[in-house]
Amino acid sequence: MNAVYDNAYNTGYNSGHSHGYSLGFQKGSDAFAAGFEGTSIVIPTYNQHKYVAECIESIGAYTPEPHEIIIIDNGSTDGTADYLRSLKRGTVRYKIFDRNLGFAGGVNQGLMMARGSTIMFLNNDTIVTRGWLFNLLACLHGSGRYGLVGPVTNYISGEQLIETSYGSIEEMHRFAATINRSDRAMWTATGRLTGFCVLMRRDVFQRLGYLDEGFEIGNCEDDDYGYRCRLMGLGLVIARDTFIHHVGSTTIKTLTPEQFDEVYGRNLAFYSDKWGETHSLLNETSGHWSDKLLGMKDFYPSHVTVRGAGPAAYWIENGLRRPLERSEGADATRVSQIDLRNWPMGEVISLQEWQAKLAKLQSAVRKEGDPLHEGAVVQTPDGALHQHRSGALHRLITGWVTKVWNLDRYAVQALSESEALRFATGLPVIAPPVIRADNL
Repeated sequence: MNAVYDNAYNTGYNSGHSHGYSLGFQKGSDAFAAGFEGTSIVIPTYNQHKYVAECIESIGAYTPEPHEIIIIDNGSTDGTADYLRSLKRGTVRYKIFDRNLGFAGGVNQGLMMARGSTIMFLNNDTIVTRGWLFNLLACLHGSGRYGLVGPVTNYISGEQLIETSYGSIEEMHRFAATINRSDRAMWTATGRLTGFCVLMRRDVFQRLGYLDEGFEIGNCEDDDYGYRCRLMGLGLVIARDTFIHHVGSTTIKTLTPEQFDEVYGRNLAFYSDKWGETHSLLNETSGHWSDKLLGMKDFYPSHVTVRGAGPAAYWIENGLRRPLERSEGADATRVSQIDLRNWPMGEVISLQEWQAKLAKLQSAVRKEGDPLHEGAVVQTPDGALHQHRSGALHRLITGWVTKVWNLDRYAVQALSESEALRFATGLPVIAPPVIRADNL
């Protein structure tokens, strides 16, 4: 059995890395676009030289499936960068930063670099086990409705925690061997996956986008990511037939209790400002899940101005992005390049036409019974704000959402109860993830 496993390791590991590093190094962006059939494993790290080395070694020992390892060093000062530079070319790909981007920021840089058909983000303080990736992939591909998949472990909050009693890494591997037997009966749906180990298909990533960098250091960004996935109608699944070891909270533990409380409090406040009441939002969205494959852009408004990583601004209307003839001075909402590309390109819009469209929406005066402009912001008798599009009302879920899309500058037009009943209920409007990096 071990000989077969080791032979598979030699074949699969080398195959994954020849695609993951060599092709990218030699062929650049063309190879990047082509990708490879395998898993990109993204590992952010900050001052945890020992742990990241153990994590990389365990992946090498127990992952015969095609894969690449991508390490994002968040400004470590403990020799991590030198360690990464010392690794044999082809073992890992890495990017070294001179500052701490936080968990979300670090993961996002790795996601941008990833070329695999499946993508994972993994904590640096984990040790993987025999059969771990095979089992997670089997679970992920078990249903097209599975969005994000994660294993069970010894140290975590929530439903992925299981009871363990091992006292050494050797004992841990023996314990894992009793669990890591692929069994679809052990795949359970959950409302929350923690971000210590999350696997997804590339097509899900392309629809879901990046983690929200509005969350500081760590905590809550994984809840946000999973919630967005659920809004798209995809499930979060715990693969209880897969165990990996987790030291746990190694970066967070470097904070004092007071610092942790401050950071966690700000993250909770940001989550609340962004989402409001989450349970009702899922119910509001569920009726649309059978219509088509949803992506984040389906939850974004129309008749707004956006920009990606570059200076160019675009007018979003009728599902298209129209480049502004002149972008200077345009107050545009920042979206990621992934979100931006999900809108097909339309024809250029002149400065005069763009200004006229904005002026109409920002100064519209309406009497009861008058038709609504496309993109108009309206208020129903219950006080909720909506955007009108194609005969449907799309609820702006929070004040933060209204502000981030600059819809707070549009004239609000009141609808009577009888008028509101004539409109269909569209998908709610949510905020895009905060992107602080200038290359995403």
